[in-house]
Amino acid sequence: MRRSLPLLLVLLSLTGCAYSVQGEPVAAPLPPLAIATPRKTAGVDPCALVTEKDLKPLGTLKFNPVPRTELANSCLYTLKEGPYVLVAVPYRSFDQSKQAQPKGSEVDTSKHATWLSCGRQDNDKTKDMVCTATIAVTREESLMVAIGMGGDATESKATKALEPIRAEALKRMPPA
Repeated sequence: MRRSLPLLLVLLSLTGCAYSVQGEPVAAPLPPLAIATPRKTAGVDPCALVTEKDLKPLGTLKFNPVPRTELANSCLYTLKEGPYVLVAVPYRSFDQSKQAQPKGSEVDTSKHATWLSCGRQDNDKTKDMVCTATIAVTREESLMVAIGMGGDATESKATKALEPIRAEALKRMPPA
């Protein structure tokens, strides 16, 4: 009996080390993303999301809004006074924008998570201040509204100008 007790303890300790977990590792769930009202993106015309009234504080349209070929599902609004607004829907996900624009920050647009990123952009001879807002409308898609302002426009000025435009564009998107 005395001989079998140490043998039994050794066997028990070895069987405890031989245990293995079955199956594949599972990724942790994504953190919740603020989306007050999920929005439909399919078939939404980006040129119908911003109006002349929305742009009035910045100026008047130089041209009718036009779809852009450089960015799928987008529309450019060019103003006589120099600023321009670009809208795209559907756009990449909030998380993809966050990853692609690490200097940005999370803000809120009508209770929707929004990734806001601003910076100077080289355009031929001028350096425009460009602010891009990626507004989550589903987990996988977003509405992108950007503003470009030349001259001595600051990040603060561009951000303030973009705020009401992005809110109005979001309001015009149909609920999912």
